Amino acid sequence: MSEEERICEILNTIQNIKESKLPVITYFKQNSVPFTRKQYYRYCKILKKSGEDGLHDKRKDGNYTKLTERIKDYIISTVTENRSISTPQLQGKILNKFNVKISESSLNTFRASVSLTRVPPHKEPKYKLMKSGGGEILTCLAFFTGIIEIYTRTIIERVNEIRQSPLFEQNKNIGEDYPDVRSRGKFTTEYNQLKSVRENRFKSVDEKIQSKNFSAMNIFKMSEKAISRYNLALLCLPLITSNGKTSRVNRVKGNDLTFLCDYNYKDASLNKYIGELKYLQISDQLIAAIAKFWMDFWRDESEEEETYFVCYYIDGNTKAVWSSNRCYKGRVTMLGRVMNCLENVFIHDGKGHPLYFQTFHGHADLGKEALNMLEKLTDLLDDSSAPAHVKRILVMDGGANGVKTLRSFEDSDDYFITILDDNQTKARKFKHIREEMRYKYGKAELVDSKIELLDSNELGYIYECRAVTVNWDNGRKSVLVTDIPHDLLDASEVTKKYFDRWPMQEKQFRDAKGGVNIHRTVGYGKKIENYDKMDEKHRELCKGITKLKSRLKVPLAEIEVIEEGLADLYKQERTLREKSNIVEGNRVLGEADSTELKHCEARINKCLRQQKAIENGHKDDFKRLRKYLKEEKRIRGKDKVYKIDTELDQIMTCFKMSFINLCSLFLTKCMDHERFELQTLFESIFQLGGEAFISDDAKTIELEMNPKEPKLMGKLNKGLSILNIIDIHDLNGRCVKFNM
Repeated sequence: MSEEERICEILNTIQNIKESKLPVITYFKQNSVPFTRKQYYRYCKILKKSGEDGLHDKRKDGNYTKLTERIKDYIISTVTENRSISTPQLQGKILNKFNVKISESSLNTFRASVSLTRVPPHKEPKYKLMKSGGGEILTCLAFFTGIIEIYTRTIIERVNEIRQSPLFEQNKNIGEDYPDVRSRGKFTTEYNQLKSVRENRFKSVDEKIQSKNFSAMNIFKMSEKAISRYNLALLCLPLITSNGKTSRVNRVKGNDLTFLCDYNYKDASLNKYIGELKYLQISDQLIAAIAKFWMDFWRDESEEEETYFVCYYIDGNTKAVWSSNRCYKGRVTMLGRVMNCLENVFIHDGKGHPLYFQTFHGHADLGKEALNMLEKLTDLLDDSSAPAHVKRILVMDGGANGVKTLRSFEDSDDYFITILDDNQTKARKFKHIREEMRYKYGKAELVDSKIELLDSNELGYIYECRAVTVNWDNGRKSVLVTDIPHDLLDASEVTKKYFDRWPMQEKQFRDAKGGVNIHRTVGYGKKIENYDKMDEKHRELCKGITKLKSRLKVPLAEIEVIEEGLADLYKQERTLREKSNIVEGNRVLGEADSTELKHCEARINKCLRQQKAIENGHKDDFKRLRKYLKEEKRIRGKDKVYKIDTELDQIMTCFKMSFINLCSLFLTKCMDHERFELQTLFESIFQLGGEAFISDDAKTIELEMNPKEPKLMGKLNKGLSILNIIDIHDLNGRCVKFNM
């Protein structure tokens, strides 16, 4: 159909529709029309506006477009100059210049067709300024070593383990106790004063855990990042408690947590987190994980090749437990008394770094525990790549020189070195004495020999081992004992390996204990148990007393008659003395009463002499009876003892031990093996003020220099430059750098 025929047909059809009497909708239903009703109205509108010319098909002339070639050239030049210009901005420029509004979609399509899509402008990093300080040196080292990840991973594994345990599901429906005396879930004064609450507060974790609803604990809902942040806060506790001078983080110094771990925790938050760790009973897993981490870390950091002998130093730390209840006791050296206590036993490597520890209630029996701890430590250390020929030497102080301790090494592949007390070094105990030799590393003469020691726990048992007598030039004398054969280490090497513990471990550890307050008890629970040892001792005493009384039956009966008579005489004497007055130190009494008083006193003295004569007839038995009675009275009722819960102490000591290792790393890596007391690090470096400039991907810390210590600040500046070389990222993934 031609164009003219098409137009003619449209006009005829429109004319027919208009001439008909029917409504348009009815006409379309009853007749066949070559176009739709909507098209009919459209044609009518075109005819009215443009006449018959409007019906011509203009598609052959090309589509209508606002985007002319001139506008396209303008777009290309404008966008080339500024690739970051946005589509609305470009739309406004075209409207102002050409008075044509082009849609954003058309502009975007054209820009894509000519490869001129928008490039976002380079944003200048926005910095946030906040307070900072020297403590961030320690947190950066924690990020560098990865120690926080070890804590977090160990805790998460333990959380998942408990979540799968039957106890988790069993206690899931346990609700709050005494909800009527709580205020919105918080403890009130009335709640804390309830008898059951007060009795339960200091119970052992083992007793509490049976009725603990784990699902209500926050740690089961925390993210990995939140747990890491809490762990970092616990690691930084020595910094924010002013080296343990305060036990609160709500003090002013505690606000440093804001920049140390990115959150300003309060006392209650940290206490709750620590308490939940205690309920996880995670201390053993933490100790093992941290010990393995630091052993591997220091072995990798060491620049020296591993020798045939590797020394480990063992040292103890006894801390007082101030409790009115009877607990296991030990000698607390720093207080000079035997009292309730806990004892930490640490194993250090040859450089003095604390690696492994355990906490014991009361006195730790090194003979029973030292070798066992070393075996646990070496189990963690042993791997397929370790040299098989390496021998370990456990260097112990005089507290571990008992024969029971030394005998425990008989079936072990490890060696020991310790020092004897003066009462163990009598000349008659030595044999196979060799010639005197000069000490290679100091001013002393050495004598190699054998020594015989008696085991006090096994009557008649003789223990023989090697002894090295050190006669110092200043007149002092020391005797070392060891089981290392002479052909492996001569006397000079044995002496050096023992006395190296003072500069390498003893002095450092003594300083570190005070620096992080290892010598303080952080909190504990108690569990009462039978004290079998004391119960057995009491039974033996009672048997001995019964036996002695049976043997002394006749003299005791005679003494009893005398004591009955003495009771009346004492009563008569008291009556006469009450009648008297004391004037200027003299008794004033009537003549008759005075004579009667003297007579009464003479009779009393006669009875006492008779009693003494009877006792002298059986002197040894009566002496032993009095001793037994006194001892029985002392230990009566002590067959029960409270066992201190060591879980919380071990958890906190784990963090403190890592703090000490991080300080050692700082001195080794950044301060060129400088020797500083921990107190000096706190006061001169970690307490420096400063500011931090924080962006999305970087954190720059500017520390304020102390003008009074220019030499130390110079060394610190070099140390910070070493830290800047290391690629350190914080918990938020920001790269951390330091300036002075």
